[in-house]
Amino acid sequence: MVRICLFMPDKLLIKIYLFVGLLFPTTFIYAQLSPADTLFREGERLRIAYEFERAREAYTRAMGFSNDSLFIARARQKRVLCDNGLILGKYVVIPHVLGRTVVPAADLPLYYDLAPSGFWALTPESLLALVNDNGSHPHPLFYRPTLERMVFAAGDTTLNSALDIFMIRRKDTMARDSVFWEPPVRLGSQVNSPGNEQFPVLSADGKTLYFTSDGLPGMGGMSLYMSRWNEDTQNWDIAQNMGIPFSSTSNDMLYMLSDDSRYFYFASDRAAPEDSLVLYKAAYESSPVKVRPASVAELREIASLPLSVGEKEMSLKNHDQEVFPARDTVHAKDDGRAVPDSVLQKTQQATQHYAELVKTVRDLTARVREYEKKLDSMRVLYQSLSREEDRQGVANSIREEEFNMMDLQETLRYTRRSARDIEDMFLSYGVLPPLAEPAANTVTISKDTTGPKRFHPEKQRYVSLQNHVFLAPVPEIPAIDLTFRIGEKSEIVPWENEPMGLYYRIQLFTVTRTVTLDQLKGISPVFEVPVGNRYVYYAGQFYSYEDALKALSTIRRQGIRGAIPVAFFRGESISVQEGRRREAENRTAPEGTGIYQVFLGSGEIPSGLVSLVGELSDKDIMKVVTETRTDYFIGPFSTLSQAENLVSALKEKGFSGVEVQPVTN
Repeated sequence: MVRICLFMPDKLLIKIYLFVGLLFPTTFIYAQLSPADTLFREGERLRIAYEFERAREAYTRAMGFSNDSLFIARARQKRVLCDNGLILGKYVVIPHVLGRTVVPAADLPLYYDLAPSGFWALTPESLLALVNDNGSHPHPLFYRPTLERMVFAAGDTTLNSALDIFMIRRKDTMARDSVFWEPPVRLGSQVNSPGNEQFPVLSADGKTLYFTSDGLPGMGGMSLYMSRWNEDTQNWDIAQNMGIPFSSTSNDMLYMLSDDSRYFYFASDRAAPEDSLVLYKAAYESSPVKVRPASVAELREIASLPLSVGEKEMSLKNHDQEVFPARDTVHAKDDGRAVPDSVLQKTQQATQHYAELVKTVRDLTARVREYEKKLDSMRVLYQSLSREEDRQGVANSIREEEFNMMDLQETLRYTRRSARDIEDMFLSYGVLPPLAEPAANTVTISKDTTGPKRFHPEKQRYVSLQNHVFLAPVPEIPAIDLTFRIGEKSEIVPWENEPMGLYYRIQLFTVTRTVTLDQLKGISPVFEVPVGNRYVYYAGQFYSYEDALKALSTIRRQGIRGAIPVAFFRGESISVQEGRRREAENRTAPEGTGIYQVFLGSGEIPSGLVSLVGELSDKDIMKVVTETRTDYFIGPFSTLSQAENLVSALKEKGFSGVEVQPVTN
C-alpha cells in the first residue's frame, strides 16, 4: 500500500488529501498551523470552556515554540486571563434564573424595557458633540429622572480613543420646567481603562454603577463590573469584576437591578446564536451559602445559567408579566428635585409620536434599500440590451425610479430629523421618551472573544485580579419587618421568600380592586396577592396558632370583622386544623420540651449539604456572623429527637461535622 501511494500521480494525492480534510476538518486545518498556533488555539478552546489550568499550560507551551515577541506577549496576556478565571472560579453565587429569551444584538438594550423608573434612548448627538464623539456608532443611554447625575459611554474621535464612561450632573437652577446640565466629565482610571467601557447603568438610588468592559481584569471578552459611589471622596470607587456567573469567558453586558434590588437583568452571548444575545431575568439565591465549585464541570454548569423554573423559554414579545413586567411610563415623584409634572406630561405626549416616527424611519429605510436593489437590477438589464429602443425604455424607467427614491430619501431625512429633535428634548427637559419597537443596526456587539486581529500589547493590556478584592454582587436588600403591629400607616410587603415550615396568617378580605393604605387600618405587615381578577390581603406571619388568634382579636377591633386565620406549610396553603395538628406534633416529646438547633459548620459549607438539608427538613438555614467566624445552623426544633434524627440522617450521608446544640438565646 505504501508503494502504491509513492507512485500515485500528484493530482490524485492532492484529491485524497483534500478528501481526508473534508472528513476531518479540524485535523486538516491544524495540519496547516505551526505548533505554536495549534497550542494557542487549544488554549483558547480550553479557556472558553473554563479549563483554566489546562489552558494556561497550553499557552505556556505555545510560547516555547515561538520567537515572535508579539505572539509571546499575547500568549502571556492570555495566561493572565486564566489566572483571573482561577481566582473568580473559587467563589461563585448561584442565581435563580426566572426567564430568558434570545434577542437580536442590534436591538439591545434600546428596545427592551427592563426597569420601571427610567427610559432607554440613543445618546443625543448634541451631548456626544461635547466629548468629540461624532455619533457614528450610536450608544444607548438609560436615564432615571429622579437622579441628580447620569452616565453614558462615548469615544473621543479626535484622540482616537476607546469608549469611556462620562458623567453629567444636574445644575441647581431650572427655568420654564427645563433642566440644565453641567458639562460631561470623563470618569477616572478607577472605572475607565485603555479598552472599551460600555452600557453604563446606575442603580435606582444612584449609588452603584454597573457597566461592561474589555479592558479591566477579567477572563476574556466583555465582562461585567460594578463601582460604588464614595460619599467621602465624591467619586466612584475602583471597579470590581462581578464574578462568575455574571462575568464569563464570553461577552457579558447590560447588568441592571430592579428598583427593589430583588431581581436583576443582564445579557450575554453565551449559548446565543450569531448576532444575538440571551437576555436573562433572575433572582438572587435566598440561601446565605456561597458555592465553591467542586469541579470544572460544576463551574461550567453554574456559568451556563440554567433555568430554575423549568426549561420553557420565555419570550419578551409574549412574556409573562411576572417574569418580564411591563414598564410603567409614569414616573413616581421623588423629593423636591423630582422632574416637574409638566415636563413629564410633555414627554408622555411626545412618546407615541416618537414611536410612530421610529417606525416610519424603519419602513422608509427598508423601502430605500428595495429601490436601490431594484435600480441595480435595472442598470444591469440596461447594459445587457442591444436594441436601442429597449435600452431607451429601461432608461426611462430608471429615471422614474430614481426620482421616486429621491423623494423617499428626502422624507427619510425629514423624519430622522424629527425623531432626533425629540431625543434632544433630553437636554432641555431632562427626560427621554421610551422606544416602542425593535430597530436594526443600532448597537454593534462583537462576538470575537480573542481580542483584535492585530494584537497590540499596550491597548490589549489584560490586568490580573491577583491584587484585587473580589466582592460578590449580592445587593443589600432592605430588611422586611414581619413583626405584627398596628401603626399610623400600613406597610405592604412582597409575598416571596416564604418560610419552609409551618406558619399562620390572617386573611383580611378578598376584593376586586387594590385597596388603599387607609383601608388597611394601620395593620402591618400586609401581603397583597393577586388571584385571577381578585386581590387577597393577608396580615402578619405567626408560628403558633395562639399568636395568630391574638392578632385576629386586634384586627377585628380595628373594624375588619370578616378576618379569619389561615395556615401554610412549605409555602402551600393547608387547613387550620392540619396546621394545629402539625403544631401539636412538634410540641410533643417524651423527653420533655425544649428548643434545639443543628450546627452545620463554619466558614464555607458544602453546597451538597445545603441541598440535602432542604430534602430532609422543612426548617430554615440560619447564618450567624461574629467578629471571628461565620456559623450556619438549622432550626429551631421543639424536641431533641427531631434534631437528633436530622443529625443521624446527615451523618449517614457522610457529613460528620454536624451536631445538636440547645438554643440558649
